[in-house]
Amino acid sequence: MERKCYAKVNLSLDSLYKREDGYHEIDSLMTRISLYDKLIINKNKEKKFSYKSNIEGICPLEENLIYKAWALLKDRVDDNGVDVTLIKNIPLAAGLAGGSSDAAEMIKALNELWDLGLSQKEMMAYGKSLGADLPFFFIEENARAQGIGEILTPFTNKLNMKLLLVNDGTEISSAFVYKRMADYGVIDNDRLVSKLSKGDASAIKDFRNVMEDVIFDAFPHLKEICGKLRELGAENALVSGSGASIFGVFTDDDLLDRAYEEMKDDYKTVLKVELVDD
Repeated sequence: MERKCYAKVNLSLDSLYKREDGYHEIDSLMTRISLYDKLIINKNKEKKFSYKSNIEGICPLEENLIYKAWALLKDRVDDNGVDVTLIKNIPLAAGLAGGSSDAAEMIKALNELWDLGLSQKEMMAYGKSLGADLPFFFIEENARAQGIGEILTPFTNKLNMKLLLVNDGTEISSAFVYKRMADYGVIDNDRLVSKLSKGDASAIKDFRNVMEDVIFDAFPHLKEICGKLRELGAENALVSGSGASIFGVFTDDDLLDRAYEEMKDDYKTVLKVELVDD
């Protein structure tokens, strides 16, 4: 069985306040993009979890979210052995939720492989136990994420946008950024959702990530990448999530192509990607 594990970007990300449990309440507009990892899962007869990847040493196995997803469900069946291969294409620690997407697809795959009959709601609950951004990957729609990321409201996007995704290899932990976050509550995501649903292109200028204040202070070279994307014709450019991936938003294919040609040899990862709406 093969699964595509799509990356996500945050078109808008606001932090409202820090809760007593240490989490931040957020308000974010999230969408999947056409960059994905590939997960290959097959049963084995040895009743054990076997794992390999094209990128080794990401983390100890017991900390791997794919393994944790298997561990959550393995006691529901007797023959629980699986061989798992991960083809990793999404950059690590990059604000694209690659690890979360991998784990969500693992839960969906095991539900099918083992005929568990779990509902979407049940799978989302399992996912939430592994990370606040996992539930998003079970609804397979654009969504406004609130709470700590688990309260999801689908929204419609009628804009034809393409992105130029740039990652220079900088790795940023979410904890590093959240620890330094202030309380904001400055983005009108109600208005943004309304604009996107109407195909109002002025929404693009309103995309914002409040985490950039912390990120650019610690990693000023990332701000320069945003500036370069705008100089090359992006209608907006911002960091996805807690970074360090940056995306420029384009509605003109020629400008997108020229920006790609200009930047493709300067950074570790430069990709033209599309939004995956369903």
